[in-house]
Amino acid sequence: MKNRTFILIIVILILSLLFISGCAAKPTDNTIEEEPVIEKIEEEPEENEEDFIDPNMVVSPLDGLRYYPEELSKRPVAVSIDNHPKARWQAGISQAEIVYEVEVEHPFTRYLCIFLSKEPEQVGPVRSARPYIIYYALENDGIFVHVGGSQDAFAEIKRLGVADVDGLYSGAMWRYSDTGKYAPHNMYTTLASIRKEANAYGYRTEGSFDAYSFYEKNTELSDKFETNDAKKVNIVYNAYNTTDYTYDEENCAYLRFKDNEEHIDELDKKQITAKNIIIIEASKKILDNEGRLYMGTIGKGSGMYISNGESISITWEKASEKSRLKFYTNEEELKLNPGNMWIQVVNSLNNVSVE
Repeated sequence: MKNRTFILIIVILILSLLFISGCAAKPTDNTIEEEPVIEKIEEEPEENEEDFIDPNMVVSPLDGLRYYPEELSKRPVAVSIDNHPKARWQAGISQAEIVYEVEVEHPFTRYLCIFLSKEPEQVGPVRSARPYIIYYALENDGIFVHVGGSQDAFAEIKRLGVADVDGLYSGAMWRYSDTGKYAPHNMYTTLASIRKEANAYGYRTEGSFDAYSFYEKNTELSDKFETNDAKKVNIVYNAYNTTDYTYDEENCAYLRFKDNEEHIDELDKKQITAKNIIIIEASKKILDNEGRLYMGTIGKGSGMYISNGESISITWEKASEKSRLKFYTNEEELKLNPGNMWIQVVNSLNNVSVE
């Protein structure tokens, strides 16, 4: 009995030792790890390129964008551009600050392109003058570039003392046969050549004209006015001549189409876009058997302003041949979004659909 008791005590002692050694096999680490101190670095806000304004730049009076003063110090050049189907597509017009589209002899239209800050490597095809085209050139104090013109146009050039360069008598324009176009649809020029010729004629080199009014930055019309949707614009000059615009929301600009085709600039092969579209209603009358027109572009009338997928009704006024075509809404002068402008002169707003 004593032996059994002794053996039992020995077994208990051995088990106790094993238990104690098992628990002590893994020493407890009572050290407290300090959390690493993360130094908070305040990040400088990223500079938004669109918000940065170079203090050396100034606002252009024609498109509301910013340029260096030397880019705006020249006198504008106003070029009459051919829009006959055999003249397409035209070179350099995507770089114009303002483009007017007006009717000429049925069923055609013509463009007047106003260039100030940009210098496309080539402009054309250049075409003939009409009185109402001259009046739009004058309101921009532009050196007026054309190839010939109607008798009435020549009379107005003389009466109004227009600073013009006529391709019929000037060496500043050339006919390019490698464009696949033929006379009279292949007369081209450069703005440098025109300015050189204008200097030789003794014309004034600095412009003098009224500026348009612009918002400081891109603005939704619905923030200012009651608007209508304007994602698509269709202008019917006649059954054979249409102009369309489709709003590109990604780029906040309108893609331009002529006679159901993409309107391409001949220089870069890219589709022409418009930030601002002005449509004005002006009376017209056929003057002669050639179909030459009188266009009532001096006076007052109704119109539309279209930008950023929206449209509003406006009125327009042009007091004289040389005065600026102005736009109004609620009897206040209209502000435009910064960017280029296409002015569509139509005989009736009934020929325009906007949706």
